[in-house]
Amino acid sequence: MRLRSTTVLAAALVMALGAAGWLGWRWHDTQQRERAREQAVAAARQFVVDFVSVSAATIDQDLARVAVAATGEFGEQFQQGMPAVRAAVLDNKVESTGSALRAGLVSADADSAVVLVAADATVKNTKAPEGRVAHYRIQLDLARDAASGAWLVAKLQFVG
Repeated sequence: MRLRSTTVLAAALVMALGAAGWLGWRWHDTQQRERAREQAVAAARQFVVDFVSVSAATIDQDLARVAVAATGEFGEQFQQGMPAVRAAVLDNKVESTGSALRAGLVSADADSAVVLVAADATVKNTKAPEGRVAHYRIQLDLARDAASGAWLVAKLQFVG
């Protein structure tokens, strides 16, 4: 009888430890996914601020800041367009300062995310020396860089 009680107790203990391990793994996995989502949204917000904030005085640093966070289709397009953007900013003496107003996660998995960001920028240039407010609604498709874990922009489109 004592052996049977010990066996039942040992089996119950093994089951309890197994359940605790499984629940711990599920909790950790959920935390990791939530952290990844938060990081993706934060990266998208910062990227949009960097993207709409440019100055003729700091154009090379501004373009480099955007280029380092771009990848894939968008990275190629941005690299190709950089000389024209640089020339336009310098020719028009652009000074644009942006801020992200809202950001929302559309979808996400471990390696990709889609985020919508609403941003405003005060834009001054030769045609608007007093400045004007520009409103942006941008959808970003993000990809997680396998080496660094950073969220990079693979696709960018203006949505409204």
